[in-house]
Amino acid sequence: MRPVIFKKAAALVLAVALLFSLCLPVFADSPESGEGSFFATGYTISKGRLTRGAATDITVFVKNVSLTADTFQPSNYDFSKLIDSFSGGSVSVEKKSTGSDPLELRVRFSKLKYSGTGQALRFQITPRDSGVPQLIELTIAEAGITEDKPKTDNDSPAAEPMVLISCSEQKEPLAPGGETELTVSFRNLSDLELRSPVVTFTPSDSLTIPGGSYSFLLDAIRGKQTGSVKVKIRALASVSSPNQSLQADLKFTYFNNVADAQASVSEKLPVAAAVSGSTAPPVVLASRSELKKPIAAGETAELTVTFRNMGSTKLLSPLASFTPSESLLIESSTGSTLLPDLEPGKSASVTLKLRALPEISSANQSIQTELKYSYDASGTMTQGDSSDRLTIPAAAASSAAGKESTEAPVPHVVVSDFSFGGESVDAGSDFELRFRFENTGKLPIENVLMTVDGGENFTISGGTSSFFYASLAAGAGQEQTLPLQALPGAKSGAQSVSLSFKYEYVDAGKRAAASEDVRLSMPVVQPDRLEISAPQPPESLSVGEEAVLTLPYVNKGKGEIANVEAAVEGEGVDTPSKTQYVGNIGAGASGSIGFVFTPQEAGVLPLVIKVTYEDANEKVQTKEFPVELIAEDPSIDAMLDDEFPQEEPEENSFPWLPVLGGTGAAVFLAAAAAILIRRKRSKPQETDAAWSEWEDPESEPEDPGKTEE
Repeated sequence: MRPVIFKKAAALVLAVALLFSLCLPVFADSPESGEGSFFATGYTISKGRLTRGAATDITVFVKNVSLTADTFQPSNYDFSKLIDSFSGGSVSVEKKSTGSDPLELRVRFSKLKYSGTGQALRFQITPRDSGVPQLIELTIAEAGITEDKPKTDNDSPAAEPMVLISCSEQKEPLAPGGETELTVSFRNLSDLELRSPVVTFTPSDSLTIPGGSYSFLLDAIRGKQTGSVKVKIRALASVSSPNQSLQADLKFTYFNNVADAQASVSEKLPVAAAVSGSTAPPVVLASRSELKKPIAAGETAELTVTFRNMGSTKLLSPLASFTPSESLLIESSTGSTLLPDLEPGKSASVTLKLRALPEISSANQSIQTELKYSYDASGTMTQGDSSDRLTIPAAAASSAAGKESTEAPVPHVVVSDFSFGGESVDAGSDFELRFRFENTGKLPIENVLMTVDGGENFTISGGTSSFFYASLAAGAGQEQTLPLQALPGAKSGAQSVSLSFKYEYVDAGKRAAASEDVRLSMPVVQPDRLEISAPQPPESLSVGEEAVLTLPYVNKGKGEIANVEAAVEGEGVDTPSKTQYVGNIGAGASGSIGFVFTPQEAGVLPLVIKVTYEDANEKVQTKEFPVELIAEDPSIDAMLDDEFPQEEPEENSFPWLPVLGGTGAAVFLAAAAAILIRRKRSKPQETDAAWSEWEDPESEPEDPGKTEE
């Protein structure tokens, strides 16, 4: 017996080991080393703008979450610089973290000389035991910014760079609860370099960004080049509207031939989403053709606007209208165009002729589109509309930008990561909001005051809403934990907590103030508090007898329960309606659901009553209530009453039962019952014949020795 147990245990251990080996992560950079992945988190540079031949020191911050500081030995690794935009120099390595914390390193390259071409700094980290190198490459924004030419008094500030923000095309609407990845591109239309670009995304009310970060630091975007970032978006279980959006705000610094200046550009990117339910409105996505170049003052350009029906419902008589921004005109007889009906998946286009005014106030002009249409919503003709804003790049006058370009670059504060303990927050619950904010600028900031505002949906649990930090160095970060409570009456969907940062910095000996506002969005879920009591079956029930099953309910939640429907499943009962539509149940409302039924056969009759509804978060819920009914045949007395109608006794009638006594009465009742059962089970002809023999006094009894064949 014991050897068998040992064999089974060994087999189990082997299976578990095999399963564990299959689940181990595979690192693309080092598939065999088991050392995890090294990646750069940032850098510092000892000199500002670099020209050809300039010498500098660059410190790169490297991290490896698979290794700890106490287990890492720099002597077991080779750090070697590769051919890039810098030459010469030496390399040294220093551990930044300690103990069991994830490994953080400072890799310092001293006395590097800039070649004058490109912005790449490349090196590799090679474990000496495995010999498998990992490549790390950075873009040094300070390299190649200016040319080696003397500055003259005739140099005038350059115009603010024009940036076109676009998004990858959706193949289909984002389903409720679904997730997709979008590529957001930033096309630099100017010849100037965008330094330290930071993009912050703000999703609309039915969207969230999983992963805990809404801000992203991009590599420098050189003139006529495009930078991009991939961002995942997730739709809530309940989508309020098919026209969702992702707001992209890009902030950057550039050199305008005189000084460093700061600029920003924003774009509201449309996101098509599907709404739950058969009556979901259509989903329409508007897009435009690409312009060969930004439209300049006084110039004309042709633009094609396309409307695509991404839903499953036909658009009837769609009417498109267009409204240009302040520096653009549409040269056409009317601002509205009637389009042909759009089947699902089909598109229709309108060509517009644009003209720019003699003076353009901003480099980012736009055209507001609106499409009105009719559609069939479950047999009812309904009116719908969809609107979008299409960005039009324009060449703004350099004088306007020159007035602002003399300002010093402002340090940026961004929230690089945040979490709230799960994928959603229950209304009325306490949770901790953890986040990290960083100074992404090149200057330290001082006297940092952070204010937290939870709006109408969140409150800080027993603490202050303001926090003070004496200073934050360039590239440094600060972690903060906030005890929050989602209010019981908080709205379902993506709700936000606002963080306001006010701080000071010193640039060229002058003290200045700046501020940043950041919104952290979290999906709030109203708990399902619809209570339904199980039905109580009747104590006694006969075949053919009508009865009622009742399910009392009460909605103790803060939101309305929608589309409540009950259905009964089972055999052996007859009911006027097996499905009942109850409708909506408001917060605090109560009532009951009743089923009238009649058993059709005797015995135990198992039934199931299912109640389905949409909770306050528009998520479909189902509750089942099993019920066992015990139906009996009508009582013998009742059957006897039916077969032998009782008559009023005559005065001289003979008292049969008292004479028979107990035994005789029992025999008589047993005989009557047998006859009734026989009559019930036999055919009508046979039953009539049996009763004829019973009632004929002259009929002779059968021979006891005779048997039926």
